[in-house]
Amino acid sequence: MKGKIKLMPAVMTVLSAMYFIYVLTSEDTILAADAVGGDPGGKVLPMVMAVFLFFGFLYITVKERPDGEKMDPGTRRLFLITLGLSVLYVLLIRYAGFVILSTVLLYSLEYIYTTAGEARDKKTAVRGGAGTLGITVAAFFVMRMITRNLMILGRSGVLPGIFAAAAFEGCISLVYVAAVTFVLNRTLCRRLTGEKLVRIKQAGLLTLTTVLFLYVIFKQFFSVNLAAGILNF
Repeated sequence: MKGKIKLMPAVMTVLSAMYFIYVLTSEDTILAADAVGGDPGGKVLPMVMAVFLFFGFLYITVKERPDGEKMDPGTRRLFLITLGLSVLYVLLIRYAGFVILSTVLLYSLEYIYTTAGEARDKKTAVRGGAGTLGITVAAFFVMRMITRNLMILGRSGVLPGIFAAAAFEGCISLVYVAAVTFVLNRTLCRRLTGEKLVRIKQAGLLTLTTVLFLYVIFKQFFSVNLAAGILNF
């Protein structure tokens, strides 16, 4: 047993290495400034994240030893689902896009993990996922329309020049995300009662907030070229 390693950190180490290779070879993350020293909005940021994850999981793989107990069926099932969804995420993100695929991934994992060991209503879960995806995409389009119009007005001189700055637009977007989360929590989410619907509400609201927040941070503050996928219009 001493020479063996735990499965999950070992697999995540491999996935981190695969992600590093994907970022390194992907043309979607190339910016002009990468050629002159590494723009944090190009490949540098995701590559640093991949390296950090790789060595973190590698350390766990080497240091952590199995305790001799087999993984119970429930934990094994959760691990396989997480692994499968993560692999699909890496393979499909260029085609489906960051917003759509991240919403599906986060909602699925949040719902599956918070309902572990409970009886699940698959139809309710799917409807909740579809609703979460629809609301997230709609909120994303409104956010993008607001920031684009403000930036155009700032560049044309109608509004002060600060409105043309990406960082300022990012701050506006963060306020927008907070406002959308607050309004949804006070309106639509209050109508979702019952144990099963509460799980859907929690998973959906957390997913929407997280996806939009990550989009603003990486896209508007760090200029990372997140895949637009089918939302590229």
